[in-house]
Amino acid sequence: MPRVSFLLALFCLPFVIGCEGCRRDSDPQAEDEKEAPLEDFSARNPQVFPGDANPVAGGVKPGHWMTASQSLKSNKTDARGELLSRASATASSFNTGEEESTQGDIPTLRPVVLPKGQSRRFDFRILAPIAGRGDQKRSFLSSRFVSTGRTVFFDTGRQPFNVLAGEEFFFVVLTNRPERFAKFQVSDWVRPYRDELSFTENNKKANYRIVIPRTDDLLPLSETMLDWTSTAVVLWDDLSPDALTPQQQTAIADWVRFGGQLIVNGAEATDAVSKSSLADLLPLVPTGNIELNPDSATELLNRWAVETDSSTDQQIALLRSQSGRVAVDGRAASDAEALPDTGNLVLTRRIGGGRVVQPRFDVTSDWLVNWQSYDSFINSALLLRPRRQLVESQDAEESAFLQQVYPDLKSIASDPAINSRFRIAARDAVLRLNTPGDNAVSAALSRFDPLTYVNSSSGISGWNDDSDAIAVCRQILRSESGIEIPKSSLVVRSLGYYLLILVPINYLLFRLLGRLEFAWLAVPVIAIGGAIWVARAARLDIGFARSQTEIALLEMHPDYHRGHLSRVVAIYNSLSDSYDVEFKTLDGAASPIWGGGSDPNRDGAVFRMGFAEGPVLAGLAVGSNQVRMVHAEQMLDVGGPIRVDTNGQLVNQSEFDLFDAMVIERTLDDKVRVALVGICDGGSASSLRFQDMSTPEIPDDLPMQTAVLLRRLASPGAMAKGSMRLVGRIEGSVPGMSITPDANQSSAQTLVLAHLKHAPLPEPRIDVNLIGDFRDVLKDSAEDADGDVNDDERAR
Repeated sequence: MPRVSFLLALFCLPFVIGCEGCRRDSDPQAEDEKEAPLEDFSARNPQVFPGDANPVAGGVKPGHWMTASQSLKSNKTDARGELLSRASATASSFNTGEEESTQGDIPTLRPVVLPKGQSRRFDFRILAPIAGRGDQKRSFLSSRFVSTGRTVFFDTGRQPFNVLAGEEFFFVVLTNRPERFAKFQVSDWVRPYRDELSFTENNKKANYRIVIPRTDDLLPLSETMLDWTSTAVVLWDDLSPDALTPQQQTAIADWVRFGGQLIVNGAEATDAVSKSSLADLLPLVPTGNIELNPDSATELLNRWAVETDSSTDQQIALLRSQSGRVAVDGRAASDAEALPDTGNLVLTRRIGGGRVVQPRFDVTSDWLVNWQSYDSFINSALLLRPRRQLVESQDAEESAFLQQVYPDLKSIASDPAINSRFRIAARDAVLRLNTPGDNAVSAALSRFDPLTYVNSSSGISGWNDDSDAIAVCRQILRSESGIEIPKSSLVVRSLGYYLLILVPINYLLFRLLGRLEFAWLAVPVIAIGGAIWVARAARLDIGFARSQTEIALLEMHPDYHRGHLSRVVAIYNSLSDSYDVEFKTLDGAASPIWGGGSDPNRDGAVFRMGFAEGPVLAGLAVGSNQVRMVHAEQMLDVGGPIRVDTNGQLVNQSEFDLFDAMVIERTLDDKVRVALVGICDGGSASSLRFQDMSTPEIPDDLPMQTAVLLRRLASPGAMAKGSMRLVGRIEGSVPGMSITPDANQSSAQTLVLAHLKHAPLPEPRIDVNLIGDFRDVLKDSAEDADGDVNDDERAR
């Protein structure tokens, strides 16, 4: 009985104590959070494009335009206003080691509408600054929301971002299965092999920053090529084409033409790209999927294996152990080529200055990823980078370590031109005359591509006010800009007309009317009318003289209807005024050219987005009797390509008439041929009659001294062997950008650089050796390191 009573009491115990299952005791921490006052606004950290799913992986490349986003939320009420964003950077001084901060030249302003309780993402474009002299460490983005009426302010804070080195570029992977590309993050073509025993500066270098954007929302990719200059490679995996906006697809199409590399990975990627506006880029037009041919794949593994690779037989066995592997079937484009020794499994195609690579298989397949030569295959076949070699070296203390070198270049350090083939002539081209002693304007040339300018901070294709092309434009404008003084003949002629009307004609008119006394009343009217006529004849406003002078360079690539236009505009004003530079489409960017005592921090220029059709550089201040220069760039649809057809005729399908046009070809055996075209109307075709000529003859009497720049563009010394180009000029300014207030005097010339044929790409070569070849060296080095540690311990 006591046992029964004890069990009954034990059974009833939970009802007495309670199980806490239904109890709702208050949580002090929750109550504190509930009682905490709600902030008016909240913000997430900004994101820079291309954006990675992992925020830590994001980065900023100094000296390049980029797109970024800022998410804001209004917690209490609907809000409307503007978002002002700034970029800054810090660098360690070479002399003192202290950090120095550099503010970006131009802030960005855009309108903002915030419905209550809704988080909204706002994209904006901004130029990433280059820090002052020193080793740049970080870049920062900060934004400030200002409500309409300037009654409410909200600062989002200063968010730091990692900085890409000069030779480092973005490698964007468009995929829904990011885990398949984890191996890329540790590949030796992303970051060269680094020996733990080596403390050289080269150990810190990286070639690429792998970025895998999130695909569950609008892709964090820019919608203009001008913000893609820091991206070298895009690998399209299994992403649906609907994930990209039409503007993003156009930006990729532009980017490929100017040197971007697009890798279309296997069947799913081929199907996706074929259903997008980028379908015309594909080397292989798909007709369906077939089973991967094991014999072709075996040929690829055998021929592309590094000589000392011991894993190839194992990978071949794995390949043949399973059937039903998927490959792409289709029809190859007329200009597509199969990569040598790949069993026709990897096709490539030259698109403008860029390259599209299309493996018929998935490059993350199991028969490839564990192959010891896998990184060598990606480096050479897919990326077309020079072959690498690991060599044993010694430091100052004679300790052995391994380092990676480029044997064909006889160089250790990587070069920006190795990692990115993207080029814009107005920013990167070395315009060297074909004369002895001419070293062009550029100071730093690429070791890999001697026709390309390289900047230690921005690498290649950064925003550059000092490139060869821009420097020559600025030189021309210094002598061409300003007010045109009327000729003395105009003064004499105007005075004669005035006296003729004032005395004899005025007298005779009122004498015939019988009102001779009215002749005196007509004198002030005639004087005012004469002054107005003289002002119009001289193209001057009384007391407010303005002039605008422009030199532009339009660059185009074969069989493409869009081109890149770089303008340098000199604005003169007799009295101080503020100017706006407005683009008609979103594919535009502009910045003042600093110099002549102008201070970026005191300038009121703002890059405005969302207030008009395209961006606007607003508030550009021009002082009294001063000339201010502006550097502007944009992508334009010119109506059609400029090309050479199969009959050898020059076909101008653009909407612009070309003057003083000529075609220059530099052959592979270094011979120069020139065909003088002269006038080439838009929509017409011209026969080409080539003649051998060491240096094209450019007349000196071209308008606005354009012969100076045209001579450099046509120089064979600025061309690669095996290339052909057209140079010419367009009378006036190309539409697409306007400057307000309007100038009374304006003059403009647009030079044209149309690439008709690019130099052939280098042949890919496999690496010389593998890390596994140095196991004994690594083992001995590790034992030496352990021995040193043990000696130290015994000494202690």
